[in-house]
Amino acid sequence: SGFYIACREGRNETVQILLDDPRVDLMLSNEYNWSPLMRAAYWREIETVKRILCASGWRRIPDVMQKSTKDHGVIKAGSTAIDIAKQKNKNEIVAILEEYSRNQEET
Repeated sequence: SGFYIACREGRNETVQILLDDPRVDLMLSNEYNWSPLMRAAYWREIETVKRILCASGWRRIPDVMQKSTKDHGVIKAGSTAIDIAKQKNKNEIVAILEEYSRNQEET
């Protein structure tokens, strides 16, 4: 989808426009069960990750623990957005996703 591609490529203005559209599914997954959030974590798009998580306050909440279903290059099946960010050595994204996950568990 256009949203998935915008997240992958870090096109934050486009991501924001699409996030403002209630028809856009934040959790739309590809054939590997990768969500836009997972794709943004893979490509180290920290601003995109933040925008997706901020939009979740009024939209369907992204599942940071969603797991991929197939191997994708070096990323193994069963990986979450957190796992992907860790493997890509993007510690700031890891910290953001882990904090978001903890906050979701508390609510």
